[in-house]
Amino acid sequence: MKFYVPEWEDAVDARYDFVHDELSNLDKQERERHFIWDIFDYETTPIDGVLISREQVEDSQRKYDRVTEHGVYDDPQLTIPDWLPTISDCGAWGYKSLPFPRYGNDDMLEFYEALDVTVGVTIDHLVLGSGKEKGRLYLDKHAFHPDFTESDLPEELTEQVDIMVDEWPAEWPDLVERYDDSIYGVSAVKPFTHKDFEGSVQGVLQRMDRDPRAVYREDDKQDRYEMTLENAAEIRELYDNGDWSFHLMAAFQGWNPTTYGEALDEVLEMGYQYVGIGGVAGSQLKQVEEIVTEVGHRITEFESEHETRIDTHVFGFAKTDGFETVGRAQMSSIDSASMLRAAWTGGNNYHLNPDERFDAIRVRYPKPGDSLEIAVKKSMLGQEVLHALRAFDDEDSISRRTRGWYAEADLVLDALVDYLEEHRHDEIYDARLLRKITSEFRDDFEYGCELQASFSDDLRKQLVKLLRVDDADDPVDFDEYIEIINTGREVAEEFPRTADRVEALEEKSGEMATFKQVWTVLENYAVSDLVDDQNLLEGYRKTLRSRPWDRCDCPICEDLGIEVAIFRGNNRNRRRGFHNTYRFYQQFKRDLPKILIVAPADSSLFGRNTVEGYLTDMYGELWDAVHDIPVAEIGVLDANGVHEWWEPGPSSVSLDPSGISEELERKAGRYDTILYYDPDGEARFDIDSVEIVEDPQEVRGRTLERLGYDSDPVPSRDIQIQLGEF
Repeated sequence: MKFYVPEWEDAVDARYDFVHDELSNLDKQERERHFIWDIFDYETTPIDGVLISREQVEDSQRKYDRVTEHGVYDDPQLTIPDWLPTISDCGAWGYKSLPFPRYGNDDMLEFYEALDVTVGVTIDHLVLGSGKEKGRLYLDKHAFHPDFTESDLPEELTEQVDIMVDEWPAEWPDLVERYDDSIYGVSAVKPFTHKDFEGSVQGVLQRMDRDPRAVYREDDKQDRYEMTLENAAEIRELYDNGDWSFHLMAAFQGWNPTTYGEALDEVLEMGYQYVGIGGVAGSQLKQVEEIVTEVGHRITEFESEHETRIDTHVFGFAKTDGFETVGRAQMSSIDSASMLRAAWTGGNNYHLNPDERFDAIRVRYPKPGDSLEIAVKKSMLGQEVLHALRAFDDEDSISRRTRGWYAEADLVLDALVDYLEEHRHDEIYDARLLRKITSEFRDDFEYGCELQASFSDDLRKQLVKLLRVDDADDPVDFDEYIEIINTGREVAEEFPRTADRVEALEEKSGEMATFKQVWTVLENYAVSDLVDDQNLLEGYRKTLRSRPWDRCDCPICEDLGIEVAIFRGNNRNRRRGFHNTYRFYQQFKRDLPKILIVAPADSSLFGRNTVEGYLTDMYGELWDAVHDIPVAEIGVLDANGVHEWWEPGPSSVSLDPSGISEELERKAGRYDTILYYDPDGEARFDIDSVEIVEDPQEVRGRTLERLGYDSDPVPSRDIQIQLGEF
């Protein structure tokens, strides 16, 4: 089974300066960005693939142009390695409040081809429930205006009808004409007036029925369900008549196990061998369990009847307590970003395992709108606690570290006055862009980074703004610089706030970096009027006493230590999200061991329509024994790699023995077990986790044993287990 992570621009600055909270380059385009696959190596990367939604790609025109020009594997920003498969979908969550998908089938095929993804997904429309008796009414947001807003809709209407308002596309795809030609090809809409919504609810709905600004459906759930299936049928025909480089997955929707099962039956009859369960993201696991169990039974029946294999993806699923059911129910892949997002939403945002989750310690930046004095004070409070936390992590003297920080900060302002007197009219400050001047200033002034860290980005920005307008022929009054600097001096007189108390504790105990010592600093910070986080202290106490980062073997924790457990900005928070994903993936592999079943290739694999056909012809007994096994991946091996069962035969086949051995050893780095089928007993491999098996039934037996499954693993339809979220 494979775990995919959605691609939502989750990148960090590869050379971020944690001590000074400085980006490596103020120009985003010039930074070296690291995604999760850049931070981990091949063997430890905690994902098996990347899900790329068109809605996300189109968030930025620059990104859209870039990835459609280069493809996701050659894109200079994404840097996705070619060994990670990619799935791309339309991003139905992004247009769930529109009456129709915003894309057409021809358009999506071309998009997937341009992206060069491994798998493209059919266009689906989320099946949304509604408790309103008269159905759902969609309204074009463009028709609202200051004199008639959503709040002006009559209460009688909103009580009886589910109203969904969104900005409709300037141009609907061609398929919309088939469903509602009244909104298709409309270049502009008239604004709504109160008269449009006068009268009875039924009268309003009748008027809206052919209105280019509205779509009304009495049974919207059924319409969305059928629309999803019709798109799957239409795009399948287009796909079969074209020459596409990607595999096509059918997304299907429903609102209970039966409707999901019936939708599955339809897409299987269309010829799909990779299907995706949509619309379950955010659902309770008990509901997901019932759906995947029904789907799993129908897939098992289909596989048995047709002697083939069906792979199934569950969109938006990441609940570890459900792995048992999902594995047994024949699911092949899942995706989620929930453990990544958890790093900066709510509490318990540092995950060690499902039973041990901790609050990251919030060290806050100044807020926009803070006065300069408040911004400086918040920065200095933050720096004092940050230096204390690092000393605690290093088991060093906290009082010495905080005094050392203050001594350096104290030097900054004196040095700044001297620097500005000498250099404020230098040519490097003639640029018009503040970003350019800021970069020059922080690089040229010896303490440019420390100035921002200790005295706030606000103070540095005010100085930079003066530098931009300060001209030798028309100089700024130097007192304006001094006034800004003096604000920093006045605040600095209050610091260091806790060094004496911590030093007394150090002398009394004869120990350094104890919990009591670091707690003195952190508590002083959290209860201060400018922070007011005393309600979080109990969580912080648990975090500091447990030191979970010391018990994690991920490269982020090993490299950064306590920084991963500090809630502060993208470059810490997203790295913590990568860490959470790694911890999730460790349990994913424990509960659903990564197993690969491979058979050797020969020259007849070349040019086959599918690898499945090759396995059926050359290793029929093996295929009969394993094609319906859940969780495990199945393919054929040559020196170019593993060709999965659903792929077309490769354009070349290499039988070089050393190359085959090297590729097998490489694959072994990412799998718990590789079962190499060798009916003739000729293979000679001495590779950890690679087992050579001659009997097809033994391959099946060993796989099920590794998974802890019996010979009939699919769970009973009436199983009801109360399961929790990761």
